[in-house]
Amino acid sequence: MYTARPGFRPLLHRSIHSSKSQARLIPLLRFGQQQQHHYYRNKQHSGSPKLPTNHRALSTMTSTSINSTQDSSGHTAPVWLSTEPFSHRPHFPQLSQNLTNIDLLIVGAGIAGIQTAYEAVQAGLKVCLIDAREALSGETGRTSGHLASFLDDRFYELIKTYGKEGARTAYDSHQWALERVGEVARKEGIECEYRTLDGVLIVSVPDTDPEYVTKNDLPQEAKALETLGIPYRFQEKGKVGELYTGAVLTMMGQATFHPTKYLHGLLKVLKEKHSDQFQAYTNTRMRSYHDHGTHTTIETEGGHTITASSLLQATNVPLHMGSIILKEGFYRTYCIAQSAPNTIPDILLYDNADPYIYTRKTTHPDPTKCYLITGGEDHKVGQESASNYPTHFQHLAKWAKSNFPDVDETPDFAWSGQIVEPNDGLAFIGRNTGTEKNVFVVTGDSGNGLTHGVIASRIIPDLITNTKNPWIELYSPARKPKPRTITEDVKENVKQNMAYKRWINPDPQVHDIEDIPRGCGAVLGGVVGLGKPVAVYRGEDGEARRFSAVCPHMAGVVAWNKVEGTWDCPVHGSRFDGKTGKCVMGPSNRGLAPEDEMAKQAVKAETSG
Repeated sequence: MYTARPGFRPLLHRSIHSSKSQARLIPLLRFGQQQQHHYYRNKQHSGSPKLPTNHRALSTMTSTSINSTQDSSGHTAPVWLSTEPFSHRPHFPQLSQNLTNIDLLIVGAGIAGIQTAYEAVQAGLKVCLIDAREALSGETGRTSGHLASFLDDRFYELIKTYGKEGARTAYDSHQWALERVGEVARKEGIECEYRTLDGVLIVSVPDTDPEYVTKNDLPQEAKALETLGIPYRFQEKGKVGELYTGAVLTMMGQATFHPTKYLHGLLKVLKEKHSDQFQAYTNTRMRSYHDHGTHTTIETEGGHTITASSLLQATNVPLHMGSIILKEGFYRTYCIAQSAPNTIPDILLYDNADPYIYTRKTTHPDPTKCYLITGGEDHKVGQESASNYPTHFQHLAKWAKSNFPDVDETPDFAWSGQIVEPNDGLAFIGRNTGTEKNVFVVTGDSGNGLTHGVIASRIIPDLITNTKNPWIELYSPARKPKPRTITEDVKENVKQNMAYKRWINPDPQVHDIEDIPRGCGAVLGGVVGLGKPVAVYRGEDGEARRFSAVCPHMAGVVAWNKVEGTWDCPVHGSRFDGKTGKCVMGPSNRGLAPEDEMAKQAVKAETSG
């Protein structure tokens, strides 16, 4: 659970983290008796704080780090594992037979899938939930736990795109979502650190900076909130530590929680209280699906079929996306968690850089401490140089230590996640585009994936049961593009097409296998190398294994992700395990083809294991 894409969205971006290219440092916020921390992108660093070994959090995670066979969408370990390890999650069997007589089949056991399963069961539907790995092995468990109706896309911009009614509907739906999590947690007795708190937005530079006037859009946003009747507080000149004074915009009624505690609890409720309506299967990958008009059928990788009246693809990026994929951009984003005194204020704080850094806190195994989470440093998937990957964590750690001197210098956890960015700021939730009547999707989290996932849990059952819902049109995947988003679509599609240049000379700095550091990978070949591109992983023993570097989805040439040990496609964000070529994130539903015997043996071992 758990989300900044320069040059695609015309607005502000948030994800599980965010960032931009300017460099400034802003310290602690103070509002009366309450201290609040401000964050800002810091690219000019003097010295680098220590990081966990291999940039992975190992201090409290030695026994619970994600294992090397990649049962998650990443190898790095999120902070949530410190208090809710994998051993605590409910486990489900692998599908071993054909299934029929299901009202709703949900593919993807993240927040959208699990919450929708819960709400659908409440509506009287028979539900089957499947996942290609274990439950919560995808991006939900890699978020930072923000639950916000304080949307990244500025309400004054949403008014331009959707009008006052649409902008207000966006607020109402996200506010319902964050409150719904609290309601369900209380009703079902799930202890998940849910709490409400203020969300605070400030200008990215102090009012002493020459750029302050041009960067200060907070009065404009406050006016939009006033127009929409959304409660807020605005200070024209607030105090931010010793270095910042300037505008401060506060939105009340935001929330945060421990995403995996909540969803593990929800799965236990479904498993123990609703076994007559709910069944789940993990390590069960959907290979294909068919909409027959009256029902849907999927085929799994294991050769079994599931027949259901309706199908929901809650897989972050659905299979067979059609035109939707042309409206989205794909980004990597980073987080760290550092031990800190429990006196650090419990708040959500954002600046208005594009994109931006943010912080929040969560519990620590030591009750006298907390973890300070700092996130940001976003970039396009597969479009980062190998040498830059480690610097993202270093920048975040440097920023956090500079702003919060009491935090430990070395992060206990350092991890990354993936964001799917829609062209107009709101997720695509509803009936799939085209002629499919019984296939539904939720995609395009826009950095607010936790609340978008909960919104889906209301929209999808309402569509299936023909219940009137005022949100359906706003989030419809078939909604017509607005004039201001068409230009962004063109820009993003140009960037995606430019990614195909990796066919020519994928990794020009690497000429031979010996140039690849042990435990890393690189792509050799291409037009310049007079051969098809080959993804080469070199083990710690120096032995190499080769996979096709061509993504099975739309033939992009993958790139090595040094942080997560994966092959990442720069076109539409598919990702593959570095050692086995196994697909760990769609839209591809197949792995990279092995090109030599060592790779074939790795694939065989992974499949049999």
